[in-house]
Amino acid sequence: MLLNLFKAKTAVSIYFLGAIAGGLVFLIGYNVFPSFFSKNYFPLVGASAAVRALFIFLCAYNPNSDIRILNFNIKIWHIGAVLVVFDIIGVFGTNGGGNLAHLGGALLGYVYAKQLAQGNDIGKGFERSTDAVAGWFKPRKKGNLKTVHKKKSKVGGYTTGEFSALEKQKQIDAILDKISKSGYDSLTASEKEFLFKVGK
Repeated sequence: MLLNLFKAKTAVSIYFLGAIAGGLVFLIGYNVFPSFFSKNYFPLVGASAAVRALFIFLCAYNPNSDIRILNFNIKIWHIGAVLVVFDIIGVFGTNGGGNLAHLGGALLGYVYAKQLAQGNDIGKGFERSTDAVAGWFKPRKKGNLKTVHKKKSKVGGYTTGEFSALEKQKQIDAILDKISKSGYDSLTASEKEFLFKVGK
């Protein structure tokens, strides 16, 4: 029914905010009435507060919707009201903490519906935060162009050491060619010095 009226993200926001509201009311109840709750141990387990938030949201947003039960129709808000009354009575029963959480979820669902009817979506902030978290797990889109990184240590496909060795060899070859053509005496002082150093 809810997904016929709203997108799935709205339902998720109501669900989780209902769970949070239920947990907060549970904690407040234990701290405001410690003597009452100290008599019994009421654990907070399950997602019933979140489910209650969704149902009461529907009851408050579209109260005159009909629900078919056996051979007759009943207004959805009647079911919601009965559930809330049972939860109030249940606070004094064996599952007092759980019923407190139900009331917290119901309160959230009711307030959410009434605010939404006035054009104020109180779950937008929560929705944005869940979108941001979901974005962390989405794969990044890669472009068609590849970036080529040149290693600075390479020149013309050779490492710096290889390149300098090649340059030295070229210089040696050029000097030896000059000697074969014109003799050793045709070399300059720097060429003779270079050849002497390489010869060592």
